[in-house]
Order: sequence, then structure tokens, then C-alpha cells
Amino acid sequence: MTADLDGFKRFAFDAEAASPGAGEKTIYRRGRGPAVILLHELPGMTPECVDLARKITDEGYCVYMPLMFGKPNQNYGLAPLSWPCVWREFSVLSRRGKSPAADWLRALARQAHAEQGGKGVAAIGMCFTGRFALSLMMDAALIAPVLSQPASSYSHSAPGIPRAEWDNAVRRSKDENIPVLGLRFAGDKFCRKERFDSLRDGFGERFRAVEIEGAGHSVLTMDFKSLDEPERTRVWSALMGFLNERLKG
Repeated sequence: MTADLDGFKRFAFDAEAASPGAGEKTIYRRGRGPAVILLHELPGMTPECVDLARKITDEGYCVYMPLMFGKPNQNYGLAPLSWPCVWREFSVLSRRGKSPAADWLRALARQAHAEQGGKGVAAIGMCFTGRFALSLMMDAALIAPVLSQPASSYSHSAPGIPRAEWDNAVRRSKDENIPVLGLRFAGDKFCRKERFDSLRDGFGERFRAVEIEGAGHSVLTMDFKSLDEPERTRVWSALMGFLNERLKG
């Protein structure tokens, strides 16, 4: 597969300035409108993830899709768990340590907001990147966090981010009335009920949970097409309704 995605502009982002040692990161951008940071899952920037980005841009948004590792349009399965770069970014995060990626992702969110304007920025994290959406709330630009099947290898209930980032997200949610959208399959063994319970405990009624029957995992990507039509409509309406409310309302 080519490193360039049809319809996306590829550019280098100077992550080094925000996170020493990070160097340059490749970002794929598409669309016009309020900015949405889309963080791919552990298997990589899969074709399903790229398709999700296209669908979001078709709804009137500008998607910024950072390449966290690997190559675009590839599905690496669980292999990245053995890659040192992935271990550093994801495993540290799952143990409530500070993730090296959090700082440069926040810098990317600031740049996206400056480029696209509007009320603020959304972040969609999925699986092991799910909790990054809360970490990005350390920056005022992030006003629409979406956690899709947030998973952790450490605990089924702990938020998996540093205490300061968790406390900040809870405080901002309360003080600024920022809701948090969460999506999961009810039978997901990687994102169990306990994780959503902890999010409900932290955010109260501002945590909006969308739970789907079944034992799937990737709500918005690999398993999305397996949903029946009413469920696909419910999930997509919840996501778009949330983004429209927060970024366009």
C-alpha cells in the first residue's frame, strides 16, 4: 500500500517541540470544518479506521489522523504489543504513568484548533488509545472527548491515565459541563463493564454510555459493519449527535 491515502493531505508534525525525543510525526488530514483528532487502535491505521475518517469528514469535519506506528492501511493485529515504540506509548499509559505521546497530541490539538477555528476540538480514542481523549483534556481546546472501547492491559476499571490528568478531566467536565461519550460492546472482554462503571463514578450524568449487545470490540471500525442496521444507525447517530452538539451547536 502507498504511504499516501487518497483524499488525505499528509504532513509532518514537529512533535519534538512538545515532547523531547518524539521527533516528527506523520499526520493525515482530510475535510473542512471543526477539527477531530482520530486516534487509531492497536492493530494500526487499518482500512476501517481510514474509512471512519472519511465518513466523519463527509459530515462536515476536518479529521487529523496521526500515524502512531506502522504504515497506513495496514492491520497488524496484536503484533504491535511486541514493538518497543508501542510498548512505551501504550503500556506506560495503561499503568497510569505519563504517556510520551500525550504532550505532542495536545500540541497537535492546539494546532488543529488554530487551523480550523470554531468552538474547540474533538478527540476519538479507540481501544488502547481510548483514554488519550481524557488526557487531551489537559488542553482547553479539547471539548469533545470520545472513548470507544477504552481498553487496558493493567486493570478492567482504572482509567489508566495519570491522576493529575484524570482529576483535570473530571474537574473540567463538572466546571465547564463537558460531557464524555463512551461506546462499548456489552460482552467486550477487553473493555468490561467495570471500566464504564468507573467513568460513571467519575463523570456522573455527564458520561454518556452507548452499549451494544454482543461480544464485539471495535465499535466504530472492524465490528461496525457487523451490526444490524438499527444498531449502526444508533451508534452513528450518537457519535454525530455528540460532535454536532459540542463543536457546531
